[in-house]
Amino acid sequence: MMVDPIQVRDLHFSYGKEEVLSGIDLELKHGEVLGILGPNGSGKSTLMGVICGIRKNWNGLVKITGEDLHGLSTKKLARIISYIPQSFEPSFDLKVETIVSFGRNPHLKGLGNLTNEDYMIIDESMRLTEVYGFKDRPFSTLSGGEKQRVIIAKALAQEGKILLMDEFTTHLDPGHARRVGKIATDLVRAKGLSAIAIFHDINQAVEISDTLLFINNGRVITSGKAWDVVTPEIIRQVYGLKSKIMQNPVSGLPLVVFYD
Repeated sequence: MMVDPIQVRDLHFSYGKEEVLSGIDLELKHGEVLGILGPNGSGKSTLMGVICGIRKNWNGLVKITGEDLHGLSTKKLARIISYIPQSFEPSFDLKVETIVSFGRNPHLKGLGNLTNEDYMIIDESMRLTEVYGFKDRPFSTLSGGEKQRVIIAKALAQEGKILLMDEFTTHLDPGHARRVGKIATDLVRAKGLSAIAIFHDINQAVEISDTLLFINNGRVITSGKAWDVVTPEIIRQVYGLKSKIMQNPVSGLPLVVFYD
């Protein structure tokens, strides 16, 4: 029987006396992109932090490829999960190729030198994300969209079977956000990966995700396929906003229009 890449049951997490995650349940299926939506402060990034091992002292059950998260070492977890943050600014101004090569760190053995196989994986990751052409440029000289593609390349080089993406297009203009989002999700499907992505934009989440999960005040409001959960009632409950749901004439998926 195939085990789900991620299983979360009755997850609780608090900052001091303030509970920010309260009884969260979710499942990530093989080959699925699970989109998580909710207002600022709803607990989305905290949930992501628990799953990728950054947040500690949580209660509940979290299984990664069938193994209890508590029992996974940092290095083993890094071989399974690749993380794409909202933004990334290295302490030193490094070349693009150097940053992508950091994705191989969980796999290094012995003296920690990169092998020919490592370099082949790094090159392929840069080509797939269309950053190979500027691999020798300093990271600081890149545009926002180029930087995010470099971080996706680094995550691909890491070769995790699960990709976690935390509002990875938030700081990009609509054109770059669409391109970066498409590159990431096309690669997820082409390589048979599974992914959880936190979104700021509902319509982008609808276009990219197989399943949507709405969270507010640390609790799951609902989850399911777009046409089942993207409703004016759910959007009002989660965001407190009025909306109309139309059909996207290109994709046939729901298109959310907000109004006062």
